[in-house]
Amino acid sequence: AVGDPNDPRRVVITEMRVVFEDRPGGDIVYALNTKKDVENLKNKPFVLKEKCMYRLQISFRVQHEIVSGLKFTNKVYKAGIRVAKEEEMLGSYAPQAEPYTITVPRRTWEETPSGWLARGGCKAESSFSDDDGVTHLAYSYAFEIKTDWK
Repeated sequence: AVGDPNDPRRVVITEMRVVFEDRPGGDIVYALNTKKDVENLKNKPFVLKEKCMYRLQISFRVQHEIVSGLKFTNKVYKAGIRVAKEEEMLGSYAPQAEPYTITVPRRTWEETPSGWLARGGCKAESSFSDDDGVTHLAYSYAFEIKTDWK
């Protein structure tokens, strides 16, 4: 059997990376190995420059048994109103020691909105669930849209 016998989770999300086409300083990386890491995520907002091109890259391990129909959902809120929702069907994964890495969106880049209505703080909620209705991880994070990277 693959995985820690003392860890009952079937899907272990290990990292969220915000990948940029052209950000000075490179990508933004968040470890999600522990509950404390996940909790800290919402208290450390990152900056998205208007019109920058980005995507999310998630690394995870599957342990103990196959996960069928893994799905990633991401909802973005501004001033308490949902402004975006993405759902990406990721597929089925067998247990293995090496992490899987998925990128959302898979083939293109997301463009950060621009203009004074877009600027400011946003909160997002992400989750990983499967065909059995199990939510493997749900977490929140925050970001700001600005005219520059700082």
